[in-house]
Amino acid sequence: MLTGNRLGGAMFGLVVALLSGTVALADSAQSVVTVPLGGSLAGQTGDRYFGVYVPTRFGGELTVKTTDGTVEEIKGPNGVVRTNGQEIGLDQHGWHTFKIAGAKKPYTVETAFVQRAQSAKKPWNFYYWPTKADSVHEPWAGGNGRVDTYQVKGDDIQIAAPGGYIAPGQDIIMAGPNGMLESQPADGDDATWFPNLYDDLFWMGPKNTLYETPAPLLKYDQLFGTSARAWEASYSQTHDISRWPGHCLGGAVASIMFNDPVPAPGSGMTADELKALYAELGENHLNHRIGDYANDIPPGPPRPGPDECDWKVPRVHAMLETHIRGRKIALLANMRAFPPRGTPAEVWNQAIYKYTAEYKALPGRGPRAVLINIQVHTNSGSSLNGQDEKDRVVHYEYSLVYGLDGRVDETNPAAADWIAVGGEALYTPLNVLEIAESRWAGHNPYVTEANVRSLDLANGGANNPRFAGKAPEFKTVAQYEAGRSSFPTPNFNTAPGQNAPPMFAGAANPYGEAPRSGGGGFFRSLFGR
Repeated sequence: MLTGNRLGGAMFGLVVALLSGTVALADSAQSVVTVPLGGSLAGQTGDRYFGVYVPTRFGGELTVKTTDGTVEEIKGPNGVVRTNGQEIGLDQHGWHTFKIAGAKKPYTVETAFVQRAQSAKKPWNFYYWPTKADSVHEPWAGGNGRVDTYQVKGDDIQIAAPGGYIAPGQDIIMAGPNGMLESQPADGDDATWFPNLYDDLFWMGPKNTLYETPAPLLKYDQLFGTSARAWEASYSQTHDISRWPGHCLGGAVASIMFNDPVPAPGSGMTADELKALYAELGENHLNHRIGDYANDIPPGPPRPGPDECDWKVPRVHAMLETHIRGRKIALLANMRAFPPRGTPAEVWNQAIYKYTAEYKALPGRGPRAVLINIQVHTNSGSSLNGQDEKDRVVHYEYSLVYGLDGRVDETNPAAADWIAVGGEALYTPLNVLEIAESRWAGHNPYVTEANVRSLDLANGGANNPRFAGKAPEFKTVAQYEAGRSSFPTPNFNTAPGQNAPPMFAGAANPYGEAPRSGGGGFFRSLFGR
């Protein structure tokens, strides 16, 4: 129907008639000039009508500007006059017409289209609770390249020969089966605390400095008479230099599915510690049922022109537009690594809950082919004690084609191009997933959904009188676990997931799998590990 850059009045009237039921322009002698979406048209004179094509049925904000005169009579496919710069609404894909009137000199017409989306419930920020315990290590910078720490305390394990060469950041002494680093670094070495589910109430840092720490499983044990902390320390530790494996899967899914936790006053728990318990409940990937999804997205990084990422563009954008914009629900995604040194193998599960997308028509490709610059927001997966509460913001740039129905055309992925990734990401996401349903039972057999909910006023514990009173005085690990039976010492030289305790052997394993040893991962094909 388009001839050059103009539409004949009668033909355009027919289009309008088909889409909106009006033939007003068909009776007019005025021609209608097309303006590219997100583009401009210079050298225009006099009063005249223009048309711009909006390809998506999910709506957005259409703005028209002119360098002289006024913008009047903006009408969508339904024929309703709309306000410039405001939301056009659902199912308004197609031609939008407007008039420029009163121009005294040649002018330029410009259009812009922005689509904003946000889930009705904002997923709460969480901490990923790494599975690696604290360690004595060579400083990451400024070290002497030599192992200086000789004295090993408790059940700690020395893994680097005293006096030998060691690279920056490499571990020297690691925590043993009890999960707590008891050795102190000598001068020339360092030690770092990372929050673990199995932490004590305090951590003894370098120079014998005592730090108060979150202790979610230790407190849970004392509230319910269990051994969850000792189990977690024995069977979930990873002895590797990587700090990214943890509970990001459980934390991300829980942040989507549960209300913001509110600790019962008699529980003695903090909100962060409650979130840690939910992260443990959700870390079992077999308990999450996936609905719609984009999966197996090559990491790239993408570049202009043909590359392996291109064919996933339609599926990814359809997920974002359909579910966040259309249904107002958050999506789970493995966003992969952060800059500047992350690798494609890293798993960072977070909840995508908001985006802002700018649309521009692609020259020479027809009105349904568009370039999209999109800013995607996820919740934070490293939030603790009120720190690092800001969103993770990732920029994607890609082009794709819409169908006549206003939905992304997924039948021709070869027409798409994933051009760039930026912001707080180095690669494309591995997946974008709709969580259809979850059962809350993690790998740790002592942590149960009923117990965790009973501690949380916002998720089922409001009417529980047990935790309505004064919080208990919690004991340290040494005090609470003294005299309690311990778990068999795991073999830290085995592959991850091979340290299955007796209670999980054979038919006694209620989940039918060995406990995880690190990760934040999912099914290999669907979830990234």
